[in-house]
Amino acid sequence: MPDRRTVLLAMGATLGLGEAMARAGAEASDAYDEPDAMYAALFRQPHITLPMVGGTIDVTFADGASGIDRRLVVDWIRLAGRAMIAYFGRYPVDRYRLLVIAEPGETVGHATTFGYAGPATRIRVGTHADATAFANDWVLVHEMVHTALPDLPRRALWLQEGNATYVEPVARAQAGQLTEEDVWRQAVAGMPGGEPRPGDGGMDGTRAHNRLYWGGATFWLRAEVEIALRTSGRKMLRDAMRGMNRASGGNAATWTPEQLMAAGDAATGVDILAGLYEAFAHRRVGTDLPTLFSRLGVIARPDGSVRLDDRAELAWLRRRICIPS
Repeated sequence: MPDRRTVLLAMGATLGLGEAMARAGAEASDAYDEPDAMYAALFRQPHITLPMVGGTIDVTFADGASGIDRRLVVDWIRLAGRAMIAYFGRYPVDRYRLLVIAEPGETVGHATTFGYAGPATRIRVGTHADATAFANDWVLVHEMVHTALPDLPRRALWLQEGNATYVEPVARAQAGQLTEEDVWRQAVAGMPGGEPRPGDGGMDGTRAHNRLYWGGATFWLRAEVEIALRTSGRKMLRDAMRGMNRASGGNAATWTPEQLMAAGDAATGVDILAGLYEAFAHRRVGTDLPTLFSRLGVIARPDGSVRLDDRAELAWLRRRICIPS
């Protein structure tokens, strides 16, 4: 009996070839919605291995991923890997598996990352995505950042999503893929939406999208600033992140938020993260973002762009955030 993809393609005479192919692509994409199916494809289907400093990336094109420009995809994956190496000093996991699923479209689509059978991501890529679409993509680096830290309980999802939201543009800037203005323009646009509203409590257990991503990112920016100030610039958040990554080995491990904060504080030698987490997790904590951005020398313009003021009190810290070390 023919499989569903074959049947749908055969319907082209009545549906129109384009519509039939779109439906066939959707069926193929849906086949890997379950994590176990994703891992089965990663373990059983052919893959190519991309060496990275400190690890490897195994790339599987699901069912051949017909229609995708493999050369562009491989270049894009290497670019994302270089951003991770710039931030973490090495690729953060020994072996990362990536399932690339073809779907109709011109952009990079949805992605999800798992760790229970090893660090792995499934990601959907439009068959008409071009070099510009891949250069502008943020999704893959965001997902790779998830592999660097241990998995946390559901109540602390904001820590994980906020971390990937904060680190992704910083890592890309450190690798020369974004400008400093790009990083802070995103922060100025996004972080205010993550501030608590009347009636909100602590961050633990929140399901509000903006709080998960941008409220979580504000937590990590606050941590960045406080670590740098407490250590007179000797340590940065990336030092804490590298310590968390080395101690846990990445998202194949399952930790508590308290373990994660303790590992980060041990790496920097200052007790910042544990107390900051306790406050954000259990109480309504607001941040005076206009004042914080002003101290960093980030000035919002009416058109949505930003101007960077190197005379500001913390301009030195703003610059260091986007410089690799």
